[in-house]
Amino acid sequence: MNVEFYKRISSKYEKLTANEQLIIDYVISSKNPSKLKIKDITESLFLSSATIVRASKKLGYDSFSQMKYDAAQYVEDADEPKVTEDYDKIIYRMKGDFEKTIDMLSEKKVKEFAQYVNSAHRIFCVGSGSSVSVSSDFNRKLKLLNYWSNDYEELYSIRDITNISGDNDVIVVISLGAGNDLVNKYLLSAKVNGTKIISITGTNAKSVIELSDVNLMVYESPVPRKRMRSRLMLNVAADVVFEYIVNHDEI
Repeated sequence: MNVEFYKRISSKYEKLTANEQLIIDYVISSKNPSKLKIKDITESLFLSSATIVRASKKLGYDSFSQMKYDAAQYVEDADEPKVTEDYDKIIYRMKGDFEKTIDMLSEKKVKEFAQYVNSAHRIFCVGSGSSVSVSSDFNRKLKLLNYWSNDYEELYSIRDITNISGDNDVIVVISLGAGNDLVNKYLLSAKVNGTKIISITGTNAKSVIELSDVNLMVYESPVPRKRMRSRLMLNVAADVVFEYIVNHDEI
């Protein structure tokens, strides 16, 4: 399996324009990228073919065709019938999601994420919706290492972070899609006050990604129940960070 596609997304996604990110999101969500044509994307997103080619080249590919075939190695053919999965197929699929997420977690970014955690005076772990359990678990693990850390899930408590956090503090945001505009508003207010924001998200969490000083992206499975499996991948990324902190005293 070629692991380059998601490594390239992880390292270059934030440098793409908003329209170029839309194109990459479209390719990722396709059930059969190898059959995509530039015309399909231009008609669906109302973007020019030049923008599509430029997005491909910014990821390091010579052409759109090269990028889509690289992406195609990670998804099942859309014509494959969707049937009830037996145990072996469930395990195979989950292994695939895990491998894709690990491919997206470069050591450079994990180290940077861990450095923010290690240097923080206080850590505010923020989660919402299906991500709350991941945020709470990460907070619990930080407490085991004697960090000053608390988790926040209610809007009023997230709002209050703005009033108490400062430039020596860090907010850890764990969110699949960053869909809560009010939470994003509170995060922006905290950032204006100098609080650092680091995050673990899916690729569609653009608002949080843009606010983050460092962001770790995870793979979002395009098949049914994707939110449940994507939450598992949030756990994977959080566990990688935790293990890195435990095993690197010098950060």
